[in-house]
Amino acid sequence: MAERPDPSPLLLVSSTPAVGDAAAEAAALAVAIALDSRYGQGLLIELSGRAWRPTVLAAVGARSLAGAIDAGGVGASVARGHICVHATAPGTSQGPLEAVRAATAGFGALAVVHSPASCFQELLEGHRPRAVLIRSSGRIDAALAGALAIELRERGLPVKVWARGPGLIQARRALAGLDPGGETARRARRMIELGGDRGRGASRAGVSAADETGPNSEAGQALPAAGGLILAVALLIVALVAIGGGATAKGRAQRAVDLAALSAGRSLRADLPRLFEPARIGGRVNPRHLDREAYLRRATAAARQAIERNGVPRGAVAVSFPDRGSLAPLTVRIVARPRVEVAGAATGARTRVRATAVAEPAAAALGDPPATGSGGGYSGPLAYRQGRPMRPDVAAAFDRMARAAVAAGLSLTINSAFRSDAEQARLFAANPDPRWVAPPGRSLHRCGTELDLGPPSVHAWLAANAGRFGFEQRYHWEPWHVGYVRGPTPCSGGPQSARRSPGDGRGSAAGGLPDYVPGFIRAPLLAAASRHGVSAALLAAQLLAESNFNPAAVSSAGARGIAQFMPATAAAYGLDDPLDPVASIDAQARLMADLLAQFDSTALALAAYNAGPGAVTACGCAAPFPETGAYVARILALLDGVVAGGAGAGATPPLEVRLVR
Repeated sequence: MAERPDPSPLLLVSSTPAVGDAAAEAAALAVAIALDSRYGQGLLIELSGRAWRPTVLAAVGARSLAGAIDAGGVGASVARGHICVHATAPGTSQGPLEAVRAATAGFGALAVVHSPASCFQELLEGHRPRAVLIRSSGRIDAALAGALAIELRERGLPVKVWARGPGLIQARRALAGLDPGGETARRARRMIELGGDRGRGASRAGVSAADETGPNSEAGQALPAAGGLILAVALLIVALVAIGGGATAKGRAQRAVDLAALSAGRSLRADLPRLFEPARIGGRVNPRHLDREAYLRRATAAARQAIERNGVPRGAVAVSFPDRGSLAPLTVRIVARPRVEVAGAATGARTRVRATAVAEPAAAALGDPPATGSGGGYSGPLAYRQGRPMRPDVAAAFDRMARAAVAAGLSLTINSAFRSDAEQARLFAANPDPRWVAPPGRSLHRCGTELDLGPPSVHAWLAANAGRFGFEQRYHWEPWHVGYVRGPTPCSGGPQSARRSPGDGRGSAAGGLPDYVPGFIRAPLLAAASRHGVSAALLAAQLLAESNFNPAAVSSAGARGIAQFMPATAAAYGLDDPLDPVASIDAQARLMADLLAQFDSTALALAAYNAGPGAVTACGCAAPFPETGAYVARILALLDGVVAGGAGAGATPPLEVRLVR
C-alpha cells in the first residue's frame, strides 16, 4: 500500500443539516486540546460565519495566541477562556483553505476547524485533517451521517459521529472557552486521542488509525462496520413500515403540545397588565382587572383549545404552571399522553410528550434604551413615548391626554420624563437652584410619574384638562410640569409592589429593601448598594434567586456563597472567601456596577452575571440560554416587572414567548 501524505495537525468538525451548528462541540475539542499537557494551546478556526466575542477572564496563553495570529494580518482572533477563536477577517477574499493555512502557519499544536457543510469537501481534499467529527441529530440524519462516515473511513480518516450534543450548561461552558466537564469533556478527550499523535498509530506505515478495527481500538469504536451500519439502516426502514406511522403520530402530538404551550404563554403575556390592574377604580368594579385564578384559567383554556385543534383529545392533556406561586406566573408546562397508533389504529399503549413555554424579557439589541428603570426611585419596566421613558400606566394616560389635545387642535411634546438620580445630579450641577431643579434623590422625576410638557401654547389647556386624565400640576410656577396621581403613589411600596420597598436603599422608611430580606444581611446590602451605586432591591432579588440568602450555598458547577461566585470571578474581584456574606455582597455590588456600566441595561447586566459577559455580548440579548432567561425574568418580577393601575393598551411589558423544553 502506498504511503499516504502525513495528515495536517487539525481536527475537522462539521454537522448534518438537521443540526445546523456544531460550534459547542468544536469549542469543547479546542478546550480539551488547551488543557492537554502535550499541546497547551487551543486554537479554534471558525469558518461557519458564527460571531465570537472575547471574554473578560481569558487565559494569558489564549490572549497571546490571538495577538500572534492577528499580528500576521490573517484575520480576526479573540480570546475566550482557554482558547483562541480565529475567523476570516471581514471583507477579505480568503477561501476556507487559505484561512486555515494562514491561521496554522507556524502553529505546532493540534487545531480545530469548525466548518459548514458548504466547504467541508474542499477542506477534505485540500487540507487532509487528522480526524473528523460529525455532529448528527441521531434521528433524522442517522443514515446520512452513517454514509458520510463510511466514505471518510474508506479514505483512511478516523471518524467520530456524535448523535447527542452537550447539555445546556456544558455547551455554555464550552462556548465560553471553559472545561465543559462531564460526558462532553470525556468524549472530547477521546476525540483528541483519535486525532492526536497517539491516535495516528500505524498511519506512517501506510495503515491509518481508521483501519484498526479491533474491538478495543479508538477507530473501531468510531462507528459500526459498514456492513453492520447498512444492515441497521435496513432494519430501521423495515421497522418504520411495520409501525405504520407510529413515530409520525408522536411527532404530530409533540407539535400539538408545542403549539399549546406557546398559545398559553401568549395568553399569559397578553393578560399580564390586567393581572395588576386595580380591582376597583373610584369605588366601581374595574372590568379590566383579572385575579390570579382567572388569569391562569384563561391560559389553560388557550392551551386546551390549541391542542384540541391539533387532534389531541382534551383528556390526554395536563396543563400546569411551575411558577404558580410567584407574583406573576409566566411559565406554562403541557404534558400529553396520547395513545400509540400502529398501522393507523390506536392501541392500548400510550406515549408521552411535553413542552414548556415562558414569557421572558425580549432579546434587546445592545445599545437599545433601557427596558427597566434603575438608579432612582422606580425600578420597574419603562414605556417610551417620543423617546422619553416613563411608567407604563403613565404612558397609557399620556396617550389618552395626547389624543384629546389633538382633538382640540394642539400637540403635546414631552421634554422630560423619568430621570435617574445620576441624571438628576448632572442637571442639578448645571443649575443648582432647588426652586427650578430638585436635588438628586428628591425629584419626583425619579418615580417615572412626572412629565415636562410643551410647547408653551399647551400650558393653558393642560391647566384646564390634565386632571381628567389623572395628571395634576405639581408646582404653580412650573406650568409645564404635571404628575400622574391615579396610579400607585410615586416611589412607594403600595400597589406598585406587594413585596418590596423602593429600590435604591436611600430615602425609604423601610430602608430601601424588600420585606423578604433577612435581617442579618440588610445592613451589608444597604452599605454595598450605597458604596457602589447599585439598587439595593436589585442586589436583594439576585441573592434570593442565586442562593435563597444561604451564605454556605455551593452549586454543582462550583459556585460558592450567598452571591454564588465562581472561583475565577471571585479572584478577579479580590474575594478571598466567597462564604463570607459581607465580602461576597460587596463583590456582588462591584460586579453588578461594572456590568450595568458595560451594558447600560438591567436585563443585560443580570444575564451577564448569570451567563458571563461574553455570552451576552455574543448574542446581544438578555437570554443567551433558557436558564438565563428564566433567571432574568424572575429577578425582574421581584423588581416589579409589571406595574399596577391603568396599564392600558400599548403598555404590555417587553416580553417574548418562547419554548424552553
